[in-house]
Amino acid sequence: GTHRTLQKCLNEWEKSPSPLVPLPADLHNLLPPMSLGESSMIAPTTTAATTTATADTQFVFPPVPFRGPKMITFDGDQTLYSDGANFEGNPQLANYLYLLLRYGVTLAVVTAAGYEYNVEKYEMRLSGLLAYFKAMNLPAEDCERFYLFGGECNYLLKLGSDYKLHAVKERGPGGWQTSTKYIEEAPGNWDENDIQSILNVAESCVRNSIKELKIRSGVIRKKRSVGMIPNEGQIIPREALDETVLRVQMELDRHASVTLPFCAFNGGRDVWIDIGNKRVGVHILASYLGIPHEETLHIGDQFLNTGNDFAARDICPCVWITCPNETTYILKSMLRLAGVPLDAYPADGTAYEEDGDNGGEDESCTIETAQNKLTGSVNEEKEANFLSCAQRNSMVNLEAIGSVGKSEN
Repeated sequence: GTHRTLQKCLNEWEKSPSPLVPLPADLHNLLPPMSLGESSMIAPTTTAATTTATADTQFVFPPVPFRGPKMITFDGDQTLYSDGANFEGNPQLANYLYLLLRYGVTLAVVTAAGYEYNVEKYEMRLSGLLAYFKAMNLPAEDCERFYLFGGECNYLLKLGSDYKLHAVKERGPGGWQTSTKYIEEAPGNWDENDIQSILNVAESCVRNSIKELKIRSGVIRKKRSVGMIPNEGQIIPREALDETVLRVQMELDRHASVTLPFCAFNGGRDVWIDIGNKRVGVHILASYLGIPHEETLHIGDQFLNTGNDFAARDICPCVWITCPNETTYILKSMLRLAGVPLDAYPADGTAYEEDGDNGGEDESCTIETAQNKLTGSVNEEKEANFLSCAQRNSMVNLEAIGSVGKSEN
């Protein structure tokens, strides 16, 4: 009976003509706690109702606590945007990220993209999202809770009130590397000789794989990573990518001189070996910001042992998705169950269908494809897709937020 009552309340609320209509009283009593730990009550950014205005509309944020994680970290490719693409043309996902920031949640993109502190390249990958924040006049105090960790855990950037990313100081008082040196595997404790030793072994192994497997590719070496990328016009078979990753992992694991954390992973089109991994990235960021690990959630698509989200399983609860539409649907479910109105407005004033993000698993994973699928039963489509996502997440011990899947299904 609880499920039917909850679903009825949610349906009535979403059909309300105004986004300012409060949740039914019965719904607040039925909503399962979204805590990833013992205490997850996050106060909104202001004590009074906050109003954000656009050219044609006005949206009011009611001062209700957010019942959910204090920090959510995201993979980049195939989680926030398509593999190899940029964050563009996904207003629903941008809206949900915006709402999370408004309700006091810290967000961070933890990505393998290692452009050092070349801020413009990171901003290009997130261009649509940053433009959305700017169009919605995201307050400065909310901007400061948006981070990006590049190179897995090597380059930390923070969003400023100008809606641009800025490098966070590494050393000295308040520096993120200095502040986290008490953690043994923290980047602040790494020795440059150890870094180069790992990269030397990794590069040698990659070159041997290219020769033995006759892979049509080249090798790139960066400051803290080594990559195998296909030659122009070539596609490296998935089996060759995985085989190279497994060879590098085995070679590095048996070297006694390798004492630093590393990540060798299949990037879908290429192979990369990074110094550090996402376990370190999430650990360092949570510690630097004073957020408990059990109150942190990581969302990504690479949770096999040849993927770079795999390591995050050791530090915090995780959600395993396959495309940005599933990320959109996960965030929508969290916001709904937390009692947050989902109605917000794109910068151009166009009304977007809230149910466009059906979380489908088709290969294209585009908003248009998702909207086309809505010609059938929306509830049935969502239930099937969310169940598939829940089955994957059972592999990464989502016991802390298992109630979300149960309530939705």
